Amino acid sequence: MSKFDGNKVEFTSVLGNGVAVWCGEPPKLNSCYNVEFNVDDIFKWGLNINDVCQETPEIKVDGQGMLFVSQVISYESDGVLTVSLGGQIIFLDVEAYPGGCKYVSFSTAIKNISLYPFVV
Repeated sequence: MSKFDGNKVEFTSVLGNGVAVWCGEPPKLNSCYNVEFNVDDIFKWGLNINDVCQETPEIKVDGQGMLFVSQVISYESDGVLTVSLGGQIIFLDVEAYPGGCKYVSFSTAIKNISLYPFVV
């Protein structure tokens, strides 16, 4: 954690840098944490989620939001797309998934990304 402001935290990971809402006791700056990563948004194909050729997971700040590249694991008929972001499993609510994608990029507002610290 490199900066904590109110409930938002700036972080660095092996996949890149980001900003998210911190859900827990205030973090100590320049410390490492294990976190559960939650994305609370509905993704619409061609709008805020797309197929990409890039096959390297990535996290980066994109204007007032965050951009992620992750590997597709599975898609359920109820609209849940399971992706792996550097080994961390994330469930996304997706409308009209076309299928056949190996990697996707998705973007969302910072307020939709929550980090929950946990002890291993």
